[in-house]
Amino acid sequence: MHHQGISRRTALKAGALTAASLITGRAVPRALAQEGGESDDEQLANPGGRVRVQYDELQSFNELYNYPPLLGRAEAWRIPIVEDPGRYNETIVRLVNYSDVVPIYGAIRHEALRWGYEHNDVWFDVGEGYIHSSWIVPCYEIFNEPEEVIGDGFWGEITVPTSWQHWEPKLKSTRYYDFAYGAVFRVIDRKDEENGRAWYKLFDDAKPGASWWVQATHVRRIDEREFAPISPDVPPEEKRIEVDLDNQVVTCYEYDHPVFSARCATGTAFRDEQGRRLDFFTPRGEFRVWHKRPSRRMTGGESSNDRYDLPGVPWCTFFTASGVAFHGTYWHNDYGKPRSHGCVNLTPEAAKWIYRWVEPYTGHDVEAYFVKEPEEREIATRIVVF
Repeated sequence: MHHQGISRRTALKAGALTAASLITGRAVPRALAQEGGESDDEQLANPGGRVRVQYDELQSFNELYNYPPLLGRAEAWRIPIVEDPGRYNETIVRLVNYSDVVPIYGAIRHEALRWGYEHNDVWFDVGEGYIHSSWIVPCYEIFNEPEEVIGDGFWGEITVPTSWQHWEPKLKSTRYYDFAYGAVFRVIDRKDEENGRAWYKLFDDAKPGASWWVQATHVRRIDEREFAPISPDVPPEEKRIEVDLDNQVVTCYEYDHPVFSARCATGTAFRDEQGRRLDFFTPRGEFRVWHKRPSRRMTGGESSNDRYDLPGVPWCTFFTASGVAFHGTYWHNDYGKPRSHGCVNLTPEAAKWIYRWVEPYTGHDVEAYFVKEPEEREIATRIVVF
């Protein structure tokens, strides 16, 4: 199945580049977003990157694909695009790799992939064929007007498929982390290049002295109203969350009536280098909200087989002292199956809803809030994992 305006050559060109995003905010034209841009041969002398991929940081995927309804960022290597999901191995068009960006024109339900993906029968229509949705994260590409005044800082959200973190506030500098659409950070400073390109400095909550700079047009300032509580008039004792591990579903209740539900991905087991099993199952039992923060750099893992370093994990609601939390997820779209290191993975939108709904409420200016006082423990939202 093909769409007018998107050729195989165009799709292949995009596949060699990389990125995707989703968000709302004050959108500005690409001409302004990319003001001061160099030609291809004048860009990065040493792009670098934690993951070595070819990625043009001045590329607009909306322009490349003629403004499709949605974009998708690849979060795995060698993902096939196929002409017919029913003849998966016989109709492969090409392979998509990590950080590639594809257009999304729609979705279909078809027989799910075998080999561990039986829980997901959704395929994205990308114009030249179909791609399984588990490792394609839907997103948009929106460029934002840089804030003139940073003040004491503000919360910002990445609104492009990929925004590369640079060690200096200039395009011709070494980059490392590839921040994905939906990641949330605290913006603490701004500097501009001589050509007018604006950069934001982001706060690294794990290493506060780190020099993390991203293009300012890639970050949307999160409005204070987006932190406002949901259902604040409902008594705290009448709110609870249930996590159904067997069905991989999170449900929020008010007065014993479900008001919100979402598929999730909870903890599972991994293998270390010696093949030993490492259990990271989400604990069963009854808990209370313990700690909240809009963003967290999450690191961990027991060996090279399962180590992770995830900056800007959004909308974290912790419910155990060991660090188990509900949080947004930008590194996969594979919900309905256990696959985490213990946390409850949700889409960023679902995690944000829960963050605002649970008690105690925390304002927009709070970087980290811990439930300490006895009266707070009494109102903290109850969580039942079964």
